[in-house]
Amino acid sequence: MSEPERRRIEDQVTVAADTPGRPSPSDKSSSNATSASEAPTMLTGDIGADSARVIMVPRSTEESATDVLQQHSVLGQRYEILALLGQGGIGAVYKAKDREVNQIVAVKVIRPHLANNPALIGRFKQELILARQVTHKNVIRIHDLAEADGVKFITMEYVEGRDLRSIIWEKQKVAPQEAVEIMRQVCLALEAAHGVGVIHRDLKPQNIMRDAGGRVLVMDFGLARTVEGVGMTQTGAMVGTLEYMSPEQALGKPLDHRSDLFAVGLIFYELLTGKMPYRAESALASLVRRTHEPAPVASKEDSSIPQALSTVVSRCLERDPNLRYQHASEIVADLNAWEGKDVAVRPFATARAEEIERRSNIWTRTLSQPLLGSSLAIVVGSILAVIVLAIAVVLFRHQLFTPTAKQGPVTPVVSLAILPFHNASGDASLDWLGPSLEEMLTTDVGQSSRLRNLSPDRVHQVLLDLRIPTDAGFDEATLRHMAESSRSNTLLWGEYAKVNDQIRIDATLLDLRHDRRVPLKIEGVSEKDIPEAVDRLAESIRQNLSLSPDILSELKAASYQPDSKSPAALREYTLGLQLLREGKNLEAVKDFQAAIKTDSQFALAYSRLADADSALGYDDDAEQASRKAVELAQQLPLAEKYVIQATHARIVKDNNKAVEAYENLSKTQPDNSDVQYALGSLFRDQGDYDKARALFSKILLADPKNIRALWQMGAVEIMSGNPQAALDPLTKGLSLAIQVDNQEEKGLILLAMGIAYRLLNKPDEALRSYQESLDINTRIGQKRAMASALGSIAQVQALTGKSDLALASYNRGLQIEREIGARKEAGDTLIDIANLYLDRGQHEQALKMYKESLQIQRDSGDENNQALCLNNIGNLYLSRADNQEALTYFEQALQLREKLNVPGAIAETLHNRGIAYANLGQDEPAMSDFMRALDLYRKAGDNQGTASLSHSMAFLFERQGHYGAAINAMQDALKPLRDAGNRSIELAQSLNDLARFLAEAGRGSEAGKPLDEAEKLARELTNSSLQATILNTRGDVLFYAANVPGAKAMYEQASRAASQGNQPDVVLISKINLAKATLGEGHSAAVSTEFARLSEQANALGQRQLSVECSIYLAQAMVNNKSYARARKQLEQSLGNTEKLGLRMQSARIHYLLGTLLRLSGNSSGDTRQYREALRLLDEIKSEPGADHLLERSDIQTIYTEAIRWA
Repeated sequence: MSEPERRRIEDQVTVAADTPGRPSPSDKSSSNATSASEAPTMLTGDIGADSARVIMVPRSTEESATDVLQQHSVLGQRYEILALLGQGGIGAVYKAKDREVNQIVAVKVIRPHLANNPALIGRFKQELILARQVTHKNVIRIHDLAEADGVKFITMEYVEGRDLRSIIWEKQKVAPQEAVEIMRQVCLALEAAHGVGVIHRDLKPQNIMRDAGGRVLVMDFGLARTVEGVGMTQTGAMVGTLEYMSPEQALGKPLDHRSDLFAVGLIFYELLTGKMPYRAESALASLVRRTHEPAPVASKEDSSIPQALSTVVSRCLERDPNLRYQHASEIVADLNAWEGKDVAVRPFATARAEEIERRSNIWTRTLSQPLLGSSLAIVVGSILAVIVLAIAVVLFRHQLFTPTAKQGPVTPVVSLAILPFHNASGDASLDWLGPSLEEMLTTDVGQSSRLRNLSPDRVHQVLLDLRIPTDAGFDEATLRHMAESSRSNTLLWGEYAKVNDQIRIDATLLDLRHDRRVPLKIEGVSEKDIPEAVDRLAESIRQNLSLSPDILSELKAASYQPDSKSPAALREYTLGLQLLREGKNLEAVKDFQAAIKTDSQFALAYSRLADADSALGYDDDAEQASRKAVELAQQLPLAEKYVIQATHARIVKDNNKAVEAYENLSKTQPDNSDVQYALGSLFRDQGDYDKARALFSKILLADPKNIRALWQMGAVEIMSGNPQAALDPLTKGLSLAIQVDNQEEKGLILLAMGIAYRLLNKPDEALRSYQESLDINTRIGQKRAMASALGSIAQVQALTGKSDLALASYNRGLQIEREIGARKEAGDTLIDIANLYLDRGQHEQALKMYKESLQIQRDSGDENNQALCLNNIGNLYLSRADNQEALTYFEQALQLREKLNVPGAIAETLHNRGIAYANLGQDEPAMSDFMRALDLYRKAGDNQGTASLSHSMAFLFERQGHYGAAINAMQDALKPLRDAGNRSIELAQSLNDLARFLAEAGRGSEAGKPLDEAEKLARELTNSSLQATILNTRGDVLFYAANVPGAKAMYEQASRAASQGNQPDVVLISKINLAKATLGEGHSAAVSTEFARLSEQANALGQRQLSVECSIYLAQAMVNNKSYARARKQLEQSLGNTEKLGLRMQSARIHYLLGTLLRLSGNSSGDTRQYREALRLLDEIKSEPGADHLLERSDIQTIYTEAIRWA
């Protein structure tokens, strides 16, 4: 993944992390851009006479309309594209005509940038191989897998009809007779597939077609596999579409053909009722219900459905495959019987219907009857926990059941779990003390490499997993279960009571290694003396841990407890800490603020308030609270001081100091999950994904249901460029968040899943996840996450061509960020908006946004985004031909990027600075920058950057008259584009420029092939400006071959095409060429005024080379009109410009015209010298490799012949 994309993802996935601070996001530069998501945005510069310069400013989109084959284009010289039938993240399906056999076929194409993905190509081959095994009239016939024009595709039978999904959308539900006929044919197709051992595994309405004659066809065997073979996935992988998965698919169990029959039941139910069974708020929640609940009865949903058909559906939907139909033919038999085509429906119908109804009633009663002391949500959560755990085993068994890494020599001797204390007094006002004692003792006992002290959140998770209430005592069996599940060998638990204003604490320390119980007691304690009492209890615990004196001293040195002496403040702090650990940051803020209000010197409360504010995006408030904590921490114990300093470094985004602080803490607290989490987050922010992954894996190994750690694992996989792998932990985390009804975590995970889907080129799934996240965060008031979701939605809207909606979404997010004081995030969003304006061609608005963001990036100290803004501002000035101003910004950007030492970013700015130098005629520094940038691009493996740089160098060589070098550089530019399967505008421009350089070198006969390829691509891209550019080049080829009428016809076509585009330079070039052709026809008087006007327009656009060309043609017209004095003045002025810009060919033409006008005006003394200088320059140019055909250009041949004659 490129640096810009990584930073964009980092911006989004860290939006609501509850401990780490917000990193610097939204890098839209093309520092080492190699992905398809970073296609260049067109900005015009002036390096080269008749082609716009491509400046690399990556888009925020992953796909573009350029991936779509155009109507009437011909694929592989055989398949004429007639219409686009549909498209998705992986590719598109077209209606096409097979010209060889004169037959209509369907062509399924994989997107060009995915064509090198072995897994996707494997899926296409799988579909071909397996579908060919199934020959039946109800199965789509696959013809062939082929590759042509860099495109991989499958050809298949074309069906004139509609898919079942569109039928359901239109009709909502269908009549029983119609539904039966559809499902009967589906089952016949499945029976044929199952008969040769093929399981479909992704049967859904979208994969079922019905033609005009009523024939139903099953298609898309892309996820199919044989019963014997491993297919495309291993057992345990979740494949298919969530809405139509069988329970065994969801749980990752081995599959057989009966899994397809469950999908038959789901589709049949939907056809009959117009609704899906197992309705829930999301596809995932529906899937979880499907794995545990019996199916609803179709006839109860709609009493008009015949009971016999309802029973068929219910049997298909049995969770146990052994209770379903065992073969599709059995379903066909029952459907035929219902239609009267066979014997009556088998006795199963009534008996099974009664059993299904009984089960359904039991389930309904279970949910409707209240349980003592439990809410409905808890009941449902407890039931679903078993299912989620089963899914967790599937998703994470590669972590749970693989050998662990070899442990180091130092392992903890004691593993201590401190359980919540029970309030035995019955006084509810003291409930806070139970978790507070647990929290305080955990840090007050201390920790070292020889003592593993479980964090309170780990303890509570284990209690939750074991369904052990935290507000009751613990019996022997419960304690041993707790020890086994938490991998602890020592437990502490107890209770407290208040009698006559005095608190008594009774605790028990259970040493399972030595089978020893130690009673501990603290009595006669008032509320205000609780901290001192906890200190005494912690000392008693240490003395009974059977550790050496040295370790006990180490524990004492590392111990601390919250520094407040106020019981009320401690109560609020404890409650806030619990909420913070649960990800409920909004509620946590209120409790921490209450604690600070009670005790204004409470340093840890300020520090934790900073954590919560940071997670919510209140950066200014977070920094203020954190600085106050550091100020108050100066006299605190060293361990507590370290914790506060580490938090502060993270809050103010001094990640290096934060990493150092947390690493120091981890040495004394190696198994503290809070420290591990914070350190893992910092490593993730720094791009050290291996270390981050190792830490989060360690947390999950101890606590597989840690939602925060699951989210972080997903974030790490996304940011390291593996979005598919991210979906496993994110899906598990979402299941758990739904189970425990944690809305903040659910919204956060949905946002991350949306990012993963976007990177997998699934914009619909991405948008759905983003919208769900936005809805949740709007409901709970999590404004920071709302802003990030809006930015993510805007990305997808831009991707799908809805730039107005994207701009509105970005602006809504920006407004929220400004409201909550998240100034840095607002600055990053301004970059996104600037990029969108750039894509829309609104350069002034883009410049304004970049400049506003630049100031924010400077204030926040984000040097990466400062460099990005400076670079892109420079590009905008470059597009205005304000090269000196552009150089000012490029110099600043380069200075920062050299400091940051990101090779791809340095190369980009060097490249752009080189263009500015070249535009100013400073070829030596331009070439120096180009060569250094080329070396950096190559070392970084950035093929796209290498291609773009070679293109720029080719322009410079062409301008200098080094045609062979220009041609070679263009061929170098084309190679990486071809290797990558690039079919974008960049490839078409490169092909056109190669053809133009060949024509200028007198090799017009070689220009036809690249022009044909460029023209074909231009038609696919439907880009009028590009088509005009190609027509201009075709005109040049004819002009240099002395076919002026043919050239003029091409230039006229080019002018019409250019007028339909939006590139002023292309319009200008077309007009210049038309005037040139008119001059070539001998109409000098008619074009003199036109060339003068066009020269001024070229100067206004910053196209200095074009302006010089116009001046030379104007002088030629003046010579033809015998205006020798004016022509001489014009030519001498132009000669100064050509020599300054290094335009050798133009200089040769000027010397020839000067010699001619001197000769014709009777000044023969100077004409010989001018002719000889023209010959010298032309001999110099044509002597270079690749330019030996120069004199085959008719215009140059005339100059050369005449110059020899008169020299």
